[in-house]
Amino acid sequence: MSATLLAGLAGLASACSEAPAPRPLLVAAAVSLARPLQDIAAAEAPGSRTGPPLQFHFASSGALQQQILQGAPVDVFLSAGQRQMDALQGAGRLLPGSCRELFSNELVLVVPARSSRRTLSFEGLAGPELRSIAIGDPSAPVGDYARQVLSALGLSAAVTPKLVPLGSARAVAQAVAQGHVQAGLVYRSEAQADDGLRITAAAPAGSHGPIRYLGAVLTSSGNPAAAQAYLRSLAEPPARENFRRHGFGVPEPSPQP
Repeated sequence: MSATLLAGLAGLASACSEAPAPRPLLVAAAVSLARPLQDIAAAEAPGSRTGPPLQFHFASSGALQQQILQGAPVDVFLSAGQRQMDALQGAGRLLPGSCRELFSNELVLVVPARSSRRTLSFEGLAGPELRSIAIGDPSAPVGDYARQVLSALGLSAAVTPKLVPLGSARAVAQAVAQGHVQAGLVYRSEAQADDGLRITAAAPAGSHGPIRYLGAVLTSSGNPAAAQAYLRSLAEPPARENFRRHGFGVPEPSPQP
């Protein structure tokens, strides 16, 4: 038997003996979480990950909720809103006991960095010189929070005709930074990450519900143990510090019994 054939058979035997590559862990996350989640994944030392590889899918929380309800094979859902997580809980799509609060955020008013409106207030949105204001659409949690603020400040009637609804916090931030609209309402983390934005005001305390990011494992997960481990890793010090740098609020860890 030739040396070439022997080498080929040895290679085939080696390939057959290798375990199949594990299916990636599919993490469906609010697009406002993209930067910190990708940073955390990139910071892992090569070969240090013991679980399956990660695959991220970013979109608005409302869009992800609908995709999961339609059968998307998601392992972990990270939502920017309670309503979307509650809907999945009611539909029996969450692994019991897996849902946990992870981070928080703030809602801020932004203008393009080059704008002359350096001190625009929420009340100023009602002024006649403001004609276009970007806001999340009703399916995106950032849109829910923004509408709550406008209602609490008595601005809904004056401002609603000027609103430009967009599909996510990232889309709102980009529209403002590129000058397509004159102002917008976004998360502080989005505003902090974009040099094209200037924060002019923060939503007053009590003007909207708490902005809480929740994580849960889906009943559709093919690897619930790895999904649970990934959720736990987001509460570890390196991940917490990463989110803090990106402008998120990070709750203090619960004391161990």
